Amino acid sequence: MYGKYERDYIARHERIRNKLMELAKKSEGACVPVAKIATALGMDQRTVRAHLSILEVDNAGVFVNPEKKEFCTKEGINLLAKRLGLKGIVDEQEEEAKD
Repeated sequence: MYGKYERDYIARHERIRNKLMELAKKSEGACVPVAKIATALGMDQRTVRAHLSILEVDNAGVFVNPEKKEFCTKEGINLLAKRLGLKGIVDEQEEEAKD
């Protein structure tokens, strides 16, 4: 991928990431259905899943089911853990990440 194709790919990836973050902030659980992201961007779900897989590899979040129908950001996972009373575990992991 060079030139225009590389720029298009990067721009698409940034659009997907930004829309994920926007929708996650609006969501109570900060987990977002792939279909919702795809619809909001007017993209195919397979394309969105492929880009979210890259975000998963980069530890920006994870798919929450084997069918890869919902993606949860790190912030969303931390929020859910705190709601479940696992705040101490989350705090420990955050401290370890800083070291």
